[in-house]
Amino acid sequence: MTIKQRQVFYISGFDPRGAGHYHRLYKSQAAKQAGANGLDIEVSRRIRLSSHLHQWRLDTRDTHSRYNFLSWDDIIRANWARGWPAIVTDFCYCLWVYIATGRILVFARASRKQMLAGLYPVFFILLALATSGYLGYLTFVLFPLPVLPGWLDSGLRCLVAMLFLWAAMAGFKHLGNKLAVFWLLRIYAFSAKWANGDIPGLDQRISVFSDEIIRAIEDTDNQEVVIIAHSVGTMLAVPVMSLVLTHIQDKPLFKDHRVILITLGHCIPLLSFQPRATPFRHALQRLAQDPRLLWLDYSAPTDGACFPLLDPVTSCGLIRTREAGPRILSPRFFTLYHAAHYKRLSRAWYAMHFLYLMATDKAGPYDFFAFTAGPERIAARLEQLQ
Repeated sequence: MTIKQRQVFYISGFDPRGAGHYHRLYKSQAAKQAGANGLDIEVSRRIRLSSHLHQWRLDTRDTHSRYNFLSWDDIIRANWARGWPAIVTDFCYCLWVYIATGRILVFARASRKQMLAGLYPVFFILLALATSGYLGYLTFVLFPLPVLPGWLDSGLRCLVAMLFLWAAMAGFKHLGNKLAVFWLLRIYAFSAKWANGDIPGLDQRISVFSDEIIRAIEDTDNQEVVIIAHSVGTMLAVPVMSLVLTHIQDKPLFKDHRVILITLGHCIPLLSFQPRATPFRHALQRLAQDPRLLWLDYSAPTDGACFPLLDPVTSCGLIRTREAGPRILSPRFFTLYHAAHYKRLSRAWYAMHFLYLMATDKAGPYDFFAFTAGPERIAARLEQLQ
C-alpha cells in the first residue's frame, strides 16, 4: 500500500539548537539522499504552529507528510551549563551520583563504551583544573617582577597568576567544547536531575507532546503516524508514548502498524538505571507490554554516545511481552557508505552519533528520509529484512 498521507513527529536529543537548525539539516540532507534512494523530496518552509510545535511539509510525487518538530530546546538551554562555575557544579553533582555511589559500575556492565564516555569528562575536567592551577602557581612563583615592597609584590604576582589561570581555563573550555566533553557532562547531570524530579516544566512538556500525537493518531486521514526520537530524546519519547497508549484505547487506530515509534542512538539506561526513576520505568514497562505499537530501535556499535544494540527494557530488569517492546536493529552504516568515506566518519564519534539523520552514499534498509517521506509503509520495509 502506498502511503498518501503521513504525519511525523521528531524529538531531538540534548541539543540547544532548535527547529530552525533541524529544518535546514533535513532539507540539505534530503537533497543529498536523493542520489542514493531516488526520492525527490520537496521540503516546504518551516511554520510555527505553537510555542512548542514547528511544522514543515515533505512532498513527493505520491506521498505528503507533515513533519512536526516537538520543541524542548528551551528546557535544554535552561540546563546547559556554560561557564566554569556551572560546569564545576555539574561535575561535582555527577561525581556524587555516578562515581561516589558506584552507579557507574551498573553502566559499565551494560556498556563499556558508556563507562568510558562517562569517565571522559571526569578526567578532562580534573586535568583542566589541575593544569590551570599548576600554571597559576608557577606564574606566581617564577614570574619576574621588579623589586617592589612586599605587599605590592605579592599582590602583583597574584594578579598575574590569576590572569594566567584564567587564560588556561579559557583554553581548556574552548578545547572541551570542541571535543564535546561538556556536552556529555551536561547529559549525565540532566539525566540524574530528571530522575530526582529536578527539571522544571518537563512533565508539562511531555503532556503537551502526547496531546499532539494523540490528535494525529485520531485523525484517520493519516495512514501512518511516525514518532522519531534521537539520543536523549529517546528518553523523552518513553513517557510521551506511554501517555498516548494510555489515552487511546481504540485498537483499530493502530491496525497494520499504523503507529510507529523509531528510537535512534538511544540513551534510555541513563535514566532507567537511576534508583529514583520509578515513574520512568513504569512508563517503559507500559511500552514493553503493549503490542499495538511498532517500536523500532536503531543503534550502531560504532556510535560511542549511545547504548548500542542494548534492549532498553530488559537491561534495567523489566519484562517485555513477546509481541511488544523494541525490535533491536542496527542501521549497518558500514553498508551505506563507501569504504573511504565511512573510515573518515568512524574516526569522529560525535559525528557518528548524528549519522542516523544524515544522507548516505548508498541505498539500504535504513533510510531516515524514506521513513519520513517515502511512499512505502515502514512495516513493509521491515518485512524485507525478515
